[in-house]
Amino acid sequence: MASVPPSLMSFTKECLAQGVARTEIRQALIDAGWTDREATAALESFAESPLPVPVPRKRVSSGPRAAFLHLLALFLLYMAAFSTGAILFLAIDIFIKDPANRSFFDLGGSARFNAAVLIASLPVLLLVRRAIMRDIALNPANRIAPVVRTLAYITLLITSLIMVGDMVVVLMGFLNGDLTLTFILKSIVVLLLAGGIFLWYISGLAFEEKMGNSQREETSIRESQWRPRLAWAGFLTASLSLVLALWIAGNPFNQRLVRLDRQRISDLRSLQGAISRFHKKEKRLPKSLSELKNSPDTYVDRTSDSITKIPYVYKPIDKSSYRLGAVFDLATPVADDSNARSRDGFYQHDAGLQTFDLNVN
Repeated sequence: MASVPPSLMSFTKECLAQGVARTEIRQALIDAGWTDREATAALESFAESPLPVPVPRKRVSSGPRAAFLHLLALFLLYMAAFSTGAILFLAIDIFIKDPANRSFFDLGGSARFNAAVLIASLPVLLLVRRAIMRDIALNPANRIAPVVRTLAYITLLITSLIMVGDMVVVLMGFLNGDLTLTFILKSIVVLLLAGGIFLWYISGLAFEEKMGNSQREETSIRESQWRPRLAWAGFLTASLSLVLALWIAGNPFNQRLVRLDRQRISDLRSLQGAISRFHKKEKRLPKSLSELKNSPDTYVDRTSDSITKIPYVYKPIDKSSYRLGAVFDLATPVADDSNARSRDGFYQHDAGLQTFDLNVN
């Protein structure tokens, strides 16, 4: 299975050619210091045959193809794990309000990005794992190929450091008196994701170390009891996170309308600033928005809706007050109320024509 040393291969071949029983060859090799797995690998390099000479067993190459599949699977696993954790963090922030936690990013945009990562990575990961298992069925040596074991130990190192770092952060929070429910839940999410990946790879390596015939049946039964359950638990967690992300992101068919409304909000803010600068310079309000374009200090690019081409509403009320407005496609999304940067008069709006009475002061 694994790469067998030439001396071991030569000895095994000669013993089989002389008619020595396989059990006796294995025991002799174990007594000489070889492991059960190494002895089994040497014996399984030759097929059982009625011919008087040993018949080499055909092996499928586990070189570049195995490296490609396992690297791709590992990268996709990292993508899915990080996106799952990010979505669970968003869900914790939404369901458990923490006054000290101020959000300065678009929750919906983050949810959409991580949902896209999961939608793209999970099906490909399942296909890659299927290809890996098919190769292992053809050649069991693939599961203990050097590149596979190297990637497994690298993953164990990364997940171990993440878990230790997570515990350090929790202990620091405890010692500083900063433990909150959201902090504890996020730490648990990190621990479970990293711990699940760690258990998957460490159990795989432990199983591979016991691949000798004398223990194969027992370890196969033990592995079948909980390792597939661990894989299904990870898949269900990622699927649940995907559902949460789609719920947080909202209706995808409305996202263009949401972006257009945000563009209108940005235009109104620009107009508000330009009107204030105009009043400060001219000591009066402009008669129309087009008057703002007469000076570099008050110039604005858009005084009309970029989609409908309808001019934005502007009407002076008195010497320092005026009315500004636009036609919005949607009301303010409820989920966006948590964005602290956008809590102003323009941000809270209904669908349709919405006007705001403002003052230059």
